[in-house]
Amino acid sequence: MKTNARYIPQEGDYVCPDDWTFGENLVEDNGFSDSEFPGCEFRLPTSTGLELAVNVKVTGKDHWSGGGTFKARCKIEFVGDGDQSTFTGGWIYHN
Repeated sequence: MKTNARYIPQEGDYVCPDDWTFGENLVEDNGFSDSEFPGCEFRLPTSTGLELAVNVKVTGKDHWSGGGTFKARCKIEFVGDGDQSTFTGGWIYHN
């Protein structure tokens, strides 16, 4: 039975920001947090080897993506380290 509940992002989900050519799988955050850096839910690896601090919130309903995978629109927050966070839209793919 389908519900109206939104999917909750998890480690291993594939996330592709709108302005990226390709995405990456979310990895676990290292738990770093202090008074200047609010921390984040996940890290998003990049092609350059960096892992960006991100929070991901699903904003749309699931769409069948084929092969047992669903996709949904999401809002991605790139958490600022002493700076303002920046935001973009994207897709999250999950089982």
